[in-house]
Amino acid sequence: MRMRKNILIITMMAFLAVPAAAETLMWEERGVAEMIDEPITLTIDGKTVTISGAQGQKLIVVSLTGRQVAEYQIESPAQRIELNLTKGCYVLKVGNVVRKVSIR
Repeated sequence: MRMRKNILIITMMAFLAVPAAAETLMWEERGVAEMIDEPITLTIDGKTVTISGAQGQKLIVVSLTGRQVAEYQIESPAQRIELNLTKGCYVLKVGNVVRKVSIR
């Protein structure tokens, strides 16, 4: 009985590992693996935001009330954007990176 249980566990582990490996290969074939290696960074200095690792994506600026107040296209590997915003707190989102900022 114990032997049968061990074989069942090993078989299930092998079965679950195959789709994950296939999915990884599928991502690498599409070139997405290269994008995942370079993390997106946001550096804020006053009203200037420097974004790196997000070429081709959009910077979305949202107020704390949830209203989108600005959207910027990121066209270079490292881009500086001057935010034309009034004083207040905002949420910046690029890809899966989200930062809260305070403009003074």
